[in-house]
Amino acid sequence: MLTALVLLLNFIGVAIAVYQVYDIYYEQNVGDEERERAETNEAGWQGGAPAIAALREANVDPRVLEAVTAREDAARFLQPLRRRRQRLVFEDRLKVRHLPFWTSSLPRRDLRLTLLSVVLVNCLLVLFLGGLSLYTVAYQVPGDTFAWMNSEVVLMGLIYALVALTHGVAWLDRYLHDLYKIGQLMAWSPESASVSAH
Repeated sequence: MLTALVLLLNFIGVAIAVYQVYDIYYEQNVGDEERERAETNEAGWQGGAPAIAALREANVDPRVLEAVTAREDAARFLQPLRRRRQRLVFEDRLKVRHLPFWTSSLPRRDLRLTLLSVVLVNCLLVLFLGGLSLYTVAYQVPGDTFAWMNSEVVLMGLIYALVALTHGVAWLDRYLHDLYKIGQLMAWSPESASVSAH
């Protein structure tokens, strides 16, 4: 009975891992576009005025707001700014405060493909561990080194550890991509354009 329950939990873990791949891929390729369309469809770019006003009320630096309003595709940047506005700080230039003691520059590279690859590898490992838990019901993996593979409970722990890791990677993906987009915004801001012109 306990073995059947553990196997059921392993199956649920495998299903969650597969769903995570779909969810993260969807978020990367469709989620942002849908939100941008909704932002634009509220009333064209003029519908972005309330969003800009809300960011101004949230004390977002005026240089960031100027950079947004100067862009024709401003809707692309409103969601990232809303989500990360409290972490943005202007020192000599725009930076991000990850923790009270840790401030860094905005990322210059988009890591989405790398992080999606990590998610896919995690999913494949979960599929392997799920299949292994079924295999060990009838057979034993030989050798002391691989004795842990014969325990459905150990395999269950590894499956859910990978699911939790994938959840963390998904959060990191959204976080870094927001910062990357804000970095893109500031790279083409009127202020940076005037600096490069001089």
